Amino acid sequence: MKKFRTIFILLMALVGVFYPYKRGALYTALLVIYALTFGVAGYTSTSFYCQLEGTNWVKNLVWTGCLFCVPLALTFCFLNSVAVSYSSTAALPFGTIMLIVLMWTLVTSTLLVLGGIAVKNSSTGFQFPCRTTKNPREIPVLPWYHSTIPQMVMTGFLPFNAIYIEFYYIFESVWGQKIYTIYRILFIVFILLLIVTAIVTVASTYFQLATEDHKWWWRSFLCGGLFKNIFTYMSCPLEVVHFWRI
Repeated sequence: MKKFRTIFILLMALVGVFYPYKRGALYTALLVIYALTFGVAGYTSTSFYCQLEGTNWVKNLVWTGCLFCVPLALTFCFLNSVAVSYSSTAALPFGTIMLIVLMWTLVTSTLLVLGGIAVKNSSTGFQFPCRTTKNPREIPVLPWYHSTIPQMVMTGFLPFNAIYIEFYYIFESVWGQKIYTIYRILFIVFILLLIVTAIVTVASTYFQLATEDHKWWWRSFLCGGLFKNIFTYMSCPLEVVHFWRI
């Protein structure tokens, strides 16, 4: 869902809906679209959870609502506190913060619960596309470079390289004195990131299945998304220190 939201925002920026020198319009659109699409997130999350024969779907909804929002809220509180301490105009006033909290409490949480309830009222048993056996096949001994960690590092490093150069301009807009205006390049880089991530994930899953390793579900997720995000978060403090020195 986050990829679809990002594509929608970038498309609106490409057609000129957002004025580059008015950041408030972009942030407002991000918050509103994020809140309105949370019903789809609850529906999708509960649907996958039920397909995996999960029973505590309420806990799954809580994780869905907090896994992204809580780290984002903590990061925002830290950055806003720093902005307030320096008397910066980028700091949000208390009334705007309370409005965001009310929107998350009333709109986002309600849509999340409604999406989960819709799945519980209409879901049927998961139908496997092929016949399965109850006895798992024994996985042969594999070389070290076929294990999880080396594959995560290799498949995460390639997508990160595709977006690393663009990070400089984004952080220059966040921490520096310039305003980001090249949305077309950002859209192309985002599409390139999706393509590279999909290719390396398919390739790593193919190599895993070719070695008769059938436990590919979580491996494909970890190789495709997790370590790329770890590389991204590791580069953020370095970029912040760089712009603070400037």
